[in-house]
Amino acid sequence: MSVDRADRDGRDGRVDRETRDGVVTITLNRPDKLNAMTDAMWSALDATLAELSADPETRVVVIAGAGGAFCGGSDVGGLVDDLDALPDRMRVSNRCVLAVHEAPFPTVAMVDGVAAGSGANLALACDFVVASDRSRFLQLFVRRGLSLDSGASWLLPRLVGDRRARRLALLGDSLDAATALVWGMINTVVPPERLDAEVTALTDRLRGFSPKALAGSKKLLGAAWDSDLAEALEAEIANQVDVIASPEAQAAIGDFLRPR
Repeated sequence: MSVDRADRDGRDGRVDRETRDGVVTITLNRPDKLNAMTDAMWSALDATLAELSADPETRVVVIAGAGGAFCGGSDVGGLVDDLDALPDRMRVSNRCVLAVHEAPFPTVAMVDGVAAGSGANLALACDFVVASDRSRFLQLFVRRGLSLDSGASWLLPRLVGDRRARRLALLGDSLDAATALVWGMINTVVPPERLDAEVTALTDRLRGFSPKALAGSKKLLGAAWDSDLAEALEAEIANQVDVIASPEAQAAIGDFLRPR
């Protein structure tokens, strides 16, 4: 088992990275502020995700928060001081949301405590959300006099439906983990003391599958919203031709056909 640890400093916070057997855990580390993301932290996360997406050794990425919270969103300090810079600032955090959604490997949000605003949407953009039963999810933009951002307008309707998405967006209500599970927003809810073990079990399963097969299925699912069934069927053929030639697929098919 190899462990590679790298820290990227951000003002009053860090984005930490730890690698074990192809599973990379990224920890948002600013616990005194519920891991609210500064511009420097978003930039560090953006750079880290770009590096991992280009690394064929990356099998699974887990995003977690330090100190009993996932992420309180973006630090809004100085938000109105330079409105001309706002679009470029938002594009950095947006790239992070897009990166976890479109990554060629499975992404897992390990949520304990609050996941609010852009922090909630970073989690929801992952392939899996595993949460403790004390977690809370908030689209708190309206509480700050702001409209939705960081992918909420796209993610919420697809995850929970239009009516529930409007409730979350227009009222800014806090949603507990049990309700988020029933609504289809997250995958699993466990007690806090079981959170690490649950995520480890999930990542162990994921890293046992063919990376190319996982990447292909993610690509197909991502494109499904913009295609009809006929187009999806053709895309599946093209993708399968590519995936089936991989050594992992050849070995798996051989194991399946071998007499038992």
